[in-house]
Parts: sequence; structure tokens; C-alpha cells
Amino acid sequence: MRINIHAGHNPDGMTACGAMGLIRESTEARSVKDKVVEQLTAMGHTVHDCTCNNGTSQQDVLKRIVAACNAHEVDLDVSIHFNAAANPVPDGQTTGTEVLVYNNASGAVPWAQQIADSISALGYRNRGVKERPGLYVLKHTKAPALLVECCFVDDPEDIAIYNADRMAAAIVAGITGQAAETTADAARLASMSREEFVEYIGRLAAVDMQTSGILASITAAQSILESGYGKSELALNALNLGGMKAELSGNTWASAWDGRTYIKDTAEQREDGSYYTVTAAFRAYPSVAAYLADHSAYLAGARAGNNLRYAGVVGGRNYRRAFEIIKAGGYATSKDYVNNLCNVVERWNLTRYDGAVQAPDGSLWANIAGLSYTWTDASSFGQMLAQRGMQTVLRRVMVLE
Repeated sequence: MRINIHAGHNPDGMTACGAMGLIRESTEARSVKDKVVEQLTAMGHTVHDCTCNNGTSQQDVLKRIVAACNAHEVDLDVSIHFNAAANPVPDGQTTGTEVLVYNNASGAVPWAQQIADSISALGYRNRGVKERPGLYVLKHTKAPALLVECCFVDDPEDIAIYNADRMAAAIVAGITGQAAETTADAARLASMSREEFVEYIGRLAAVDMQTSGILASITAAQSILESGYGKSELALNALNLGGMKAELSGNTWASAWDGRTYIKDTAEQREDGSYYTVTAAFRAYPSVAAYLADHSAYLAGARAGNNLRYAGVVGGRNYRRAFEIIKAGGYATSKDYVNNLCNVVERWNLTRYDGAVQAPDGSLWANIAGLSYTWTDASSFGQMLAQRGMQTVLRRVMVLE
């Protein structure tokens, strides 16, 4: 998207600097605006900051903002404000949030409703979307425009739950149509260096290994290679780090995926080494954690006829062998897939994340109370449960003599 964002009014201490109460409108609107700009930019959107910081009067501020907005061809203009004139006496309820549009025929109305709903989910009363044809910015900007009244500066209940980071994430969620958790994870991926992403995904994969039985090095390597260190289009827009398509093995495994998809072109490789492009529907996730859970459930439970498609990956201790199983099962078409994944493991020493589970050595392991197994038996039992949508944790059993 192409978006204009601006905070209302002049900076604090100047003429036309906005409402003041328990917090200052001008200061907080700029804080929220900066975070919104940062998050949307990190997600790949084109964002123009049209805030005025040097107006000579209220009318001059408004004219400068409109001029800055109209200098860009955008899909949406967003003005960030805070409301005032609430009951200053605590009454146990918020006065709330509202989003203003020129009229109900404005193209900004769908975004306005999403933003109001998203902010109200933080705990604010939802005052809804309201028509304000007399507001200068809404009347004179050429793109669809909306004005967010985040909350009331003089309501103690509003201010008690106000947080600039959460408010910005809610506004971004409303603009993009994604959950706040989704936008936060996407912004996190976009801002990470390669080293930071490896550490981030390695730790998450180590946690996942405790329930899935799949080596963290396997999960991390696939995420790194498939997502380009978290920077691929699919990673940033769908939090899909492993190229998980909507239709995989007939969707025969137990999965918590909610059915949302992201459509994009993708390159596939033929047996002769040549490439061709197809348009495919990929799974979209609300968070990186949700992707990891679905990815592991797929490797554990997907079937090819009556057999597990990736039998041997769960509980396996050799990452190269696991990658060979994954490639043979049809996860990827690239002829160099196995070697590329092994190179990622070795370059970043990803086996360091596998240390949470020791190599099988004859010890007893358990995954439900009262039952003990060898590593192989415990892993097989966990794999069987995974096919039925149940997750288990493998733990070494201490034998008391």
C-alpha cells in the first residue's frame, strides 16, 4: 500500500499544539505516528510522513498537512489524534476510541472500521466510525482519508491502559487487515540482521523440538533457506517461513491453520533442471509460532496413502538423512535442496540448538505419565499422537536404584 501518515497539530509548546490532560495529545500522537510509520515501512509499504512541525496558526498547520498529503499519490491518508472533554472522575469505564471520515461514502470507511475495532480490542469502548464533513483535512485531501481519535487524554481509565506501542500496532493491524501479533512479527522479521534471525529462529525451533521431536537444526535450516533469512515476500506478508502451500498431501494431518492464504508466483524445478513458474496459494499465519507449529505437524503427520510421508524425521538424529526424507517426500523440487539445507546447518552451526535433547544412548524416555520407552519407541509413540492432533513432550526419565 501507499499511505500518508501524520500526527495532528504543532509540537508541544507551540501554537495549535492540541489537547492536554493526563497526557499531551501532540507528544503522544507523534510517538504513535513514528511507530506506525516504522512498522508499515518494515512490512514493505510505501509511507510518507506528512506531519507539520512549524505551523504559524491552527489554519496554517492544517494547510501544510493537506499540501504535504496531496503531494503524493497514495491509497490512504491517516491522521492521528487524541480526543478530549471526557469525564475526569474515574467511573470504571473508558470513554473510548473513534475514527472519523468525511462521509459514509468515503473509500476510507472500511479501513476506519478495522482500525476502530482493532483499537477497541485493547480494552477501549468502541465509539465507531463517524462522519465529520467539516474537518479540514478530511475535506481537502484527495485520497481517501480518516482521522483516528486514539483515546481521551483526560479520561483516567483510557490513560490507564494506553501504551504507544500497543496503540500503533492496533492501528497498523487495522490498516493492513492483519492481527496486531501478525504485524509485530512481520516488523520484527523485517528489522533483523541475518545473525539476529538465525538466533531468533534457532531458539524458537529449540522450543518446538520439545513438543514435535523434530531437530531444531532441521526446522531452523528450512526457515532460513526458504525465507531468505525472514525477508522473503511470503515471510513478511504471510509469516510463512517454509513455503507451506495451502494444499499439501491433501491436508490429511491435524492442523490448527485457519485457512487464510497468500497468493504469489513461485518457481519450480523440473527433473531436467529447468525452471517454470506457477501461481500458488500459500498458507498465511497469524504469527511465526503458528507457522512453526503447523510446519512440524505437517512433517509429523502428513501421509502418502497409508504411510507417513516423512517417516523418520520425528525422532531422527541425523539432519542430512532428515533432509533426504523431506526432499523424497516431495516438500521441494530443487535438485540441490538437501545440500543447500546442510550448508545452512553447517554455516551457522545450527546443531547447537539440538542440545536440548541428547542422542539416544539406551536411556529411558517418557512422553506421557507412567509410560517409559527407548528414544525410538517414545518418538514413534509421539508421532502417532501427532497424527491425531495431540502434541507430546519427550523427557529423559531418571531411574532410581
